[in-house]
Amino acid sequence: MLWLVASLSLVVMASARSVRQQSQRVATDLERMRVETMLDAAIELTAQRLLTDRNVANVYSLQRLPLDGKDVWVEITPSGGLVDVNVASDALLQTLFQRAAGLSAGEAVILTSRVRDYLDPDDSPSGVGGAEAPQYRAAGWPSMPRNGALDDLSELRSVLGMTSGLYEIIAPHLGINGQQRIEIDSAPPALIDALTGQKGLGARIHNSPPETRGGALMTGPAADFFSPARGGGTTVRLKAAMKLEGERWWQREAWVDLSERPGNLTPWTMLTLEPTRRLSTQEQEFKP
Repeated sequence: MLWLVASLSLVVMASARSVRQQSQRVATDLERMRVETMLDAAIELTAQRLLTDRNVANVYSLQRLPLDGKDVWVEITPSGGLVDVNVASDALLQTLFQRAAGLSAGEAVILTSRVRDYLDPDDSPSGVGGAEAPQYRAAGWPSMPRNGALDDLSELRSVLGMTSGLYEIIAPHLGINGQQRIEIDSAPPALIDALTGQKGLGARIHNSPPETRGGALMTGPAADFFSPARGGGTTVRLKAAMKLEGERWWQREAWVDLSERPGNLTPWTMLTLEPTRRLSTQEQEFKP
């Protein structure tokens, strides 16, 4: 009799837990739908403003938009302020892999060689630890080198040795702009900090007068990574984020081309729009 009571108790407990989990999922989905509407509105309002003020579109900034009694933070990053793996120097990629992703010097050299081989048109492994199709097949890797420039940065996940976790770490620092150097005014503080190894330097640079910003970056070991010039491009990354109860953040990311194209419903072009994500903590840039 006791075993029957115990069994029934376990069934009841399991059922109650399942109901709680389903209720939590429903609540999360409803919250996502409500937040997503606000994040999309913030992205559209910001894109509209950038069309009328191109000076804002050419510099990194973090702006607060009050919507429906909540603060939505929108990070504006021109593409020229990010690392383009298609054309970046080996030294820049190695530094990014070491300081942002935490790889050792040797691991960074190998991964840089493999990125180069993934992109270049030849079939000969280059550098230390390079890999072309034979090495991919030998490793049982599910993809082959692209042998061409990337149009979609997420394809970096297909590089031999690139893990999903590693890609998620470096992805916020990447963009496609055709530039070997990073524009100082357009660079996010976190990228400046990572490449220079000086925490807080990026924020200090962006808080300094425009005419003095290049001084700290155009000298020293990271000088070859940065450029004082503004490219005046039309592509920007917009990250909208808002905080709800506790430390729960929601974020939505979009790439927007501010040049008008025939047939568009808006005066800008939405290149990509990522799914809304819930985060337990938010990136440093979004914290006021």
